[in-house]
Formats: sequence, structure tokens, C-alpha cells
Amino acid sequence: MKLNRTAGKYSGLFWMVLAVAAFLRLSGVTFFSLSNDELSALSRLQFDSFNDLIKFGVYPDFHPAGVQVFLFYWTHLFGNSEWMVRFPFALLGIGSVFLIYEIGKKWFSESAGILAAAALAVLEFPLIYSQIARPYSPGLFFSLAAVYFWSTVSINRD
Repeated sequence: MKLNRTAGKYSGLFWMVLAVAAFLRLSGVTFFSLSNDELSALSRLQFDSFNDLIKFGVYPDFHPAGVQVFLFYWTHLFGNSEWMVRFPFALLGIGSVFLIYEIGKKWFSESAGILAAAALAVLEFPLIYSQIARPYSPGLFFSLAAVYFWSTVSINRD
């Protein structure tokens, strides 16, 4: 059994990067009003049934149905204020920072994971797309989750 003496060496730095990512995403959620894309998505949620949502809200839009369906139920439970609509997307952005750290650590080294997480935490496009209620943040999160779990299964089989 090989003992990795550097495991956890940068854990404090990782938690600091994750805290910065969370602060930037959560504090900026209401810095700007809802975008036209968000308003368009919210306007297509005003249906009484799931069938109507799919028929009149998802089909005409050509965006992934999962985000629209999620927003349908989310806004029915928690309302459609800027904060509540954007909150789950910010959480997925924070989760993406965590996942890219884990992937970098698994594939290369802990320092590579920290560097990748730090970049994703502060780069403009990942940050802004984590603060708007559109399919980009969930797309990144679930893509990274697939890579992470695919890597875990592949490594465990070897």
C-alpha cells in the first residue's frame, strides 16, 4: 500500500477557494435584475399542469426541458423572486467548483485540483452563468458530475 504524504496538504486552501466561490456567487445573485432570458423562462411557467408546461412552455423554447421543469416546481414552492429563482443555480455553480477540484485531484494532483477550482471560482463566465437562471450552470455541474463518477468507476475497476 502506497502512502501519500501530501494528502490534505492544501485542504485549508481548498476551503478558502470554495468560500470565495460561494461568496461571489451568492452575494452577486441580486446585483442585477432578471435578464430577458430569465424573464422569458419565467413567463413560460404560468401553466396549471405539467402537460401544458411541456406543450406550451418547453416545446416552443428549444432549451433543455429539465431546467424548465425544475423552475416550474421550484417557483411553485418558493416563489419567483430574483433570489429564490437564482439560488439553486448559484448552488450548482459552487458544486461545480467542488467537482472540478475533485476531478483535478483524482486525475493529476491536489495542487492541480486547487488551481482548477480557483480558476473556476473567479473566472467571469462561470461566475456570471452561476448567477442567472439558465441551463448553463446545471449543464456544467452535471457534466462535471458525470466525469467525476465515470472516473471513480474507471479507477475502481483497475
